[in-house]
Amino acid sequence: MIKLMSNFYLNELGLSRGMHVIVHCSYRTIRKVMDVRSISELITTIQQIVTDKGSVIMPAFSYCYRRTDNSHDVFDQHNTASKVGAVSEVFRTSAKVRRTASPTHSFSIWGRVAMEIPKTNSPTSPLGKGSVCDWLTKTENAYVLLLGVNFTSLSYAHYLENITLVPWHDLSPWDYMYVEKIGVSTVGEQVLIQLPGCSKSFVNFQKYLEEKNQIVPFRVNGIDSFLIPVSVLYKEGDIYFQNHPDKLLCKPGSCRICDERHRKMKE
Repeated sequence: MIKLMSNFYLNELGLSRGMHVIVHCSYRTIRKVMDVRSISELITTIQQIVTDKGSVIMPAFSYCYRRTDNSHDVFDQHNTASKVGAVSEVFRTSAKVRRTASPTHSFSIWGRVAMEIPKTNSPTSPLGKGSVCDWLTKTENAYVLLLGVNFTSLSYAHYLENITLVPWHDLSPWDYMYVEKIGVSTVGEQVLIQLPGCSKSFVNFQKYLEEKNQIVPFRVNGIDSFLIPVSVLYKEGDIYFQNHPDKLLCKPGSCRICDERHRKMKE
């Protein structure tokens, strides 16, 4: 199996100086085609390419919602671990990386973004208006970097759900898990207006973009990566999410999370 040096792989993908990138990565997958010795080496390579004139962003979601059965965790901005993968957690604890304050959907940020988004950032729509995703939308030269993962990892698609006001944008899908629309942290509680749900059907948006030749995977040994302009996701997402909301939830009976939203829309 061919393995490419990490800087060569990322350069071939199109990553360059001054880009503002939100990164989603499966280290277990990407190391099959990228010659990288550690997660820290991968992170450093990305930072060296974009430089601090650009930005590196990763989700550091902790899902600290208040639960009616009192089983919830309390978010500590500095110490609560990320629950969205090893790469995210290593990045969170890296030098000069700051974390935003959302008790449910915080982000780790480095570079220019860390000078423009305060560490207190915690919007009532964690992935909607006022969020890091919103900053990316309003910032030139912003990209989504998917390394060995597909659109099921695309946090930005939840932003599109909220901005386009899909029929379920304010309907919580987590009642069956005793989740309330309240984030809990060491500094108090925060009432939330929009809670992200299932992301499995975002692959339909991916297929739509591929069929329109708006995105093209960088494929090595059958493993795909993408570097996608946020402007493309926003423009095409505005069309797709408004016209095909039926394709953004799992089919009834196949997903408990989406079933909650199907049920609530019928009420």
